[in-house]
Amino acid sequence: MENLIRIYNNELKQAFGVLILINIVDQILLSGSLLPNNQFLKIFYTISMLLFVFELFLRISSEKKVTILTIIDAAVLVNYFLVGTFDLRVLRIFRAYSTFNQHNVLFPANTLLKTVYHQRFALLGSQIMVFSVLLIFSTLIHFIEKDVYPEAFGSIMSSMWFGITTLTTVGYGDITPITNLGKVLAALTMFLGIGMFALPAAILASAYYEEIQKRNFLISLETISKIPLFENLPVGAIGKINSKLHALLVPPHKTIISNGENSDAMYIIEFGAVEVELEKPVILSTGDYFGERGLLLNEKRNATISSKVETKLLKLNKNDLLELMSEHETLFKELAHSSATRSGNNK
Repeated sequence: MENLIRIYNNELKQAFGVLILINIVDQILLSGSLLPNNQFLKIFYTISMLLFVFELFLRISSEKKVTILTIIDAAVLVNYFLVGTFDLRVLRIFRAYSTFNQHNVLFPANTLLKTVYHQRFALLGSQIMVFSVLLIFSTLIHFIEKDVYPEAFGSIMSSMWFGITTLTTVGYGDITPITNLGKVLAALTMFLGIGMFALPAAILASAYYEEIQKRNFLISLETISKIPLFENLPVGAIGKINSKLHALLVPPHKTIISNGENSDAMYIIEFGAVEVELEKPVILSTGDYFGERGLLLNEKRNATISSKVETKLLKLNKNDLLELMSEHETLFKELAHSSATRSGNNK
């Protein structure tokens, strides 16, 4: 089972992501009169849903938790096999985003979705404020205009349409206040709406910028100098290390190295956490490093290591590490000591 899960995480997950996208195209083709009653597409639909049941089982076994996306996927499958009222496959497009979240094309979109999720309470708070202002304005305009324009402002509910178009400064023009006081109130509400709707945009922009900066793949000298492994090296050595490190952003529950594979690099954790899968699992976090033992002793990996949460790693290839150790004895001693200390545990 563990091997099957590992294969799923490393190879099958993206294949299922492609299958999701093909299914969305299939749903589009089956709708309306473009390709009605196409038997091949219907068979493909059935086979896909059976494969998605298998994929759902593998994903839950791998992630060991139920997420919102998992609930959506389960709802799509339950609807198909038990209800069958609507074709809900399009809802799985967010699963495709999650699958390809490291791809350069989808990276900004996934970062924006994650930003919205992280700022959901701030955004909800701003929308509560907007609704409160809308309710107050609709009530006031109802009192002012109900006698002169009862068709549009006869109730607070009917006044809300005008309130929404005014507060959002859309102003369709189908309804306008007649009294002077009503016009003044509408003008003030338009100005207020500009500021109110700028608030969530500012929240998103600020949080999105911070998220992008966190995932910035440019590695600064300051970042390297703060890593315990390199903190005693001279500035010139740190500058050289900077040119050889490669940044990787790893999603949660992603296998980074597998037991028995060839050792080709070591990794340093800039932020996040990884789990060394042993009889007694070991958790490594910010500033820790792993994978050096196989390089020093020219051995295969003797443990599987996967990310616990979203983790940013700095990867140092084997040849670059050996070159740096030959030039800086301090680095060699630190790695040799660490490897000896942890020889019974991992790497």
